[in-house]
Amino acid sequence: MNIVCLPFYIPAFHFSCRHALLGFLSYQLASLLAATSWAVSSLIAAEPSRRLGGARFCRIRMIYVSAMLVIAASLHDGWASIDFSDTALIAVSGLVGIFVGDVALFTAMSRIGPRRTGMLFTLNAPMAALGGAIFFNERLSLSSLIGSALIISGIILAVIYGNPSQRTGVFERIEGSLAVGIFWATVGALGQAVGALAAKPVLEDGGDTLAVAALRAVIATVVMWSVPGRTDKWTRSFAKSPLVKYDQIKLASSAFIAMVCGMTLLLYALANGNTGIVVVLSATTPVLLLPLQAVVTKKMPVPFAWLGALLTVIGTSLLI
Repeated sequence: MNIVCLPFYIPAFHFSCRHALLGFLSYQLASLLAATSWAVSSLIAAEPSRRLGGARFCRIRMIYVSAMLVIAASLHDGWASIDFSDTALIAVSGLVGIFVGDVALFTAMSRIGPRRTGMLFTLNAPMAALGGAIFFNERLSLSSLIGSALIISGIILAVIYGNPSQRTGVFERIEGSLAVGIFWATVGALGQAVGALAAKPVLEDGGDTLAVAALRAVIATVVMWSVPGRTDKWTRSFAKSPLVKYDQIKLASSAFIAMVCGMTLLLYALANGNTGIVVVLSATTPVLLLPLQAVVTKKMPVPFAWLGALLTVIGTSLLI
């Protein structure tokens, strides 16, 4: 479809940035920017998600996400682009991608930290690539396959050899069973992959990126708050710590960076590019997280982590 049908839009900069961004924002770059957004957001979310519990943190955060996206979509006047017949797919995208996917990922993060969760989240790349091949008849070239393999190999190296000396810190500590954390991260990766694939046909048919993102967020938020007790029970998330000073700022910042910026960029990329390439590029979050975490902890990652980052850069160059 024509890229003009899906303009990337930031309400605060409506006057000229919309047209400027259309001139250079490729779907590959949008995917990488989405990955960067999620890396920053995961650092912000690491401490409060452990203290509040993954499911509870996600519920509160989604209020901010929904409000921000609804305002952005309304200012952009994108609601008219969504047909009533699209709501079923958007609902599936929201329920599976956010209600299941996000709750599972934050549950994993509260148990095993952002780095390990990020490692397991990369499973959504082969999941979505396989889905794109099955449902949308998409094919990857040989160079794209090699690039994808290098990226995934780099991600695995980066997260396995990240910051092993920080095992007792908020970013590395394991709460309870590692196997349970792995389970929830895997469920989250599958949910995100299915949610992204469900939204793709709506976007390809002309659905506005922000409006689709807003509607799926609202649907997921309503469901989350309809069954809060059950969600806590399913995830065994019983943390009762009260909200403390700056928690609301952290929640709002995490929401804006990850969902308003990151997810909108991902949906934009999916609407204009190959599903497999988009999801593999957006799965570079764990690699991008390494230097960011090093700045926060003031401890540099080990050499193998940087080797992983180099492999990812080489793989990315084969895809772009």
